[in-house]
Amino acid sequence: MSAEQLDAVAQPAPARPGAGAVRVAEVTAESAVDELPELPLHLAGEPGTVAVQLRTTVRRVAVGAGLARKPDLLAAVRALPGLPGLATSPAGGTFVIGGPGWMGLCAVGVPPPERGMPLDWMNDSLGAWFRTALAGFGVSAATGRVEGGWCPGFSDVAVDGRKLIGLGYRVTRDWVVMRGMMAVAPIAEDDMDLLIACHRLIGVEVVPAANTSLAEAAGSPGLGVDEVIERWRDVHTSAG
Repeated sequence: MSAEQLDAVAQPAPARPGAGAVRVAEVTAESAVDELPELPLHLAGEPGTVAVQLRTTVRRVAVGAGLARKPDLLAAVRALPGLPGLATSPAGGTFVIGGPGWMGLCAVGVPPPERGMPLDWMNDSLGAWFRTALAGFGVSAATGRVEGGWCPGFSDVAVDGRKLIGLGYRVTRDWVVMRGMMAVAPIAEDDMDLLIACHRLIGVEVVPAANTSLAEAAGSPGLGVDEVIERWRDVHTSAG
């Protein structure tokens, strides 16, 4: 991709009408496998805004809050060979994995009082922010379920039809929280094996070819989480 083409791609993505203003409010790091995943509600701002947290992650599997209510399923996951650790996410979703090649994402949004459908508002707001952030790497992204992706859902962020980012949500009357994960490095074989095994326990088939990483999508071998965090910490989008 030429410099001119990259400049053309790396423009702020237009937000849908009514989308919120999004900015990075915090950069943090997971420190231990048994550390409880958090809901960073301290980042909540004014109505109509979304605050994002970027983080490095430890290698463990996290299960969505709904699935975590099933003791037999948790027992089956714990029995999987090679499981590095298991945590329960306070947000929705199926299974994700962390580690050196994965960047963790959180966000807290406060919908404006006149806005209905707070989950749609949050997903639209974050979608515009992700498109802007990924454009800085010359990558064009779209939102929508990717069949064969890990933790598949309506909020999948994909590049050329392959899943890159997975997001899970929790909604209350006052705010919407997102927890998610992005593969920065190509997904390691043992990580993919665990994702496949976990999802098969709930009847979902993960297909390796349906997934990608930012390093692959951007054509940047050796890209690491720390570099992505440094380049994304000042990315922001305005209200639509």
